[in-house]
Amino acid sequence: MLASLRRIVFGVGSAFIVAVPAGLMIGRFKVLDSYLAPFIYLAYPIPKIAFLPIVLLFFGLGDLAKVFLIALIVFFQILVHTRDAAKSIDQKLILSVKSLGVSKVQLFWHLILPASLPRIFTAIRISLGTAVAVLFFTETFATSEGLGFFIMDAWTRVNYSEMFAGIMALSFLGLILFLIIDFIERLVCPWIFLEEKKNKELTKKK
Repeated sequence: MLASLRRIVFGVGSAFIVAVPAGLMIGRFKVLDSYLAPFIYLAYPIPKIAFLPIVLLFFGLGDLAKVFLIALIVFFQILVHTRDAAKSIDQKLILSVKSLGVSKVQLFWHLILPASLPRIFTAIRISLGTAVAVLFFTETFATSEGLGFFIMDAWTRVNYSEMFAGIMALSFLGLILFLIIDFIERLVCPWIFLEEKKNKELTKKK
């Protein structure tokens, strides 16, 4: 489980570090969006798992190839969601903040990023589900550790109790990651949950 967790964290984490800034920039700059959007739309639907032979050729059979493949697949999911989140921010809100004399860096840090965070966290949740599925596939070859290897090894030995235990462990790993993301979101985006609490209180009063 630790081996699988390491691959998911490094894969999704590396995709997140690159995709979020890129998505924010593309979403807010129309020139970038007009040039890069067609390439994103072309590359996004391609099943990235088809690049597996090329990834193995360049990165070998070790962990790096598995992490890179996970990162490559979830990168576009995070990028597209982040771009759409940044693009959908109300222009009136941006103009009101600009009227305070903020710089472009301050605008991104205090408005664009916070306003985009809820959808970014949604993208991370979707990406985690995808990453777990890709992880299982990548761990079925050229490895001797990880839950994917454990499940397939138990299946080949006709040890179904271990096989189902591995499947449950994979599901449990996904649950842990989702709970961690929910916890981080509550810390980073407290205003969302405060607003939900206020709405519930207003509903009760009505």
